[in-house]
Amino acid sequence: MGGLLYIHNFAFAASGAVDISGTVPGCGDGVIQSGESCDGSNLNGKSCSTQGFSGGILSCNSNCTFNTSGCTTAGGGGGVAPPPAVTKVVLQGKAYPLSSITVLQDGKIVTTTIADAQANFKIEITNITAGIWTFGIWAEDKEGRKSITFSFTTSVTSGMTTTISGIFLPPTIDIDKTLVQRGETLNILGITAPQSEVSIFVRSPQEIIKKTNAKTDGTWFHPFDTTPLEDGFHTTRAKAASPEGLLSTFSQTLAFSVGKEVVGIKKADINEDKKVNLVDFSILLYNWGIPKNPTADLNGDGRVNLTDFSILLYWWTG
Repeated sequence: MGGLLYIHNFAFAASGAVDISGTVPGCGDGVIQSGESCDGSNLNGKSCSTQGFSGGILSCNSNCTFNTSGCTTAGGGGGVAPPPAVTKVVLQGKAYPLSSITVLQDGKIVTTTIADAQANFKIEITNITAGIWTFGIWAEDKEGRKSITFSFTTSVTSGMTTTISGIFLPPTIDIDKTLVQRGETLNILGITAPQSEVSIFVRSPQEIIKKTNAKTDGTWFHPFDTTPLEDGFHTTRAKAASPEGLLSTFSQTLAFSVGKEVVGIKKADINEDKKVNLVDFSILLYNWGIPKNPTADLNGDGRVNLTDFSILLYWWTG
């Protein structure tokens, strides 16, 4: 998704004084005589630039003196200088109705805003310098669920407005239980932009995809029949398509188990320090792809892969 650049150039009229005193005899006949700078449309070959301005239209006063009110300047020369060009970034798109939106710039919070009732938002960042910046946006829905951070990198040019439009934050997602018996219904729900189509993905030996539509308040719900699932660990996530054709990225991934207890924090805490954090993540990466590794094979399926990574994220404490 690329940024669109818009440049607006402004020129301001200089306030030149109009002196109507000391009218020279013969002024007004179109002939420049002694004591006259100009006469009517006869400017004696002069222009705004000869009077120290950068441009504009020079004219003649009724007393045959120059009128510089139509002249412009970038500064000095008696004119009015235009304001300095503003370097600005505009971010606009969709989140969730009346959701709280947080914007990060290179990992630091720079501003927050609230989406409108249709989930639209527009954010302007003016305290920024030219350069390459990475932005992140995340939202919190009315139930307190947070989205995954949507991140992108863009170039900002000095004196120009960089507009990033078409942003669509991934939906929030929740499940009503983490342990179900095969054939039991698992309720999968969340919030996105109103009337959006939500695609729900459940990972099994083969990925199962279900679709539903969000209501006018952005809430969505799907009663998932777990009959096709094998006993064991599974994950689910979702993404959305807005009525305007915007496509979101995937939501957070949630874990649940069919037929037996879901792997808990004790198992995900690989180094047993009562935290699931970067240390455990590093251990898992070190053992990635190693078969039958009891240390990092969190679901016990004989492989260290994305399923184990999902378990780790589910129990993440930081």
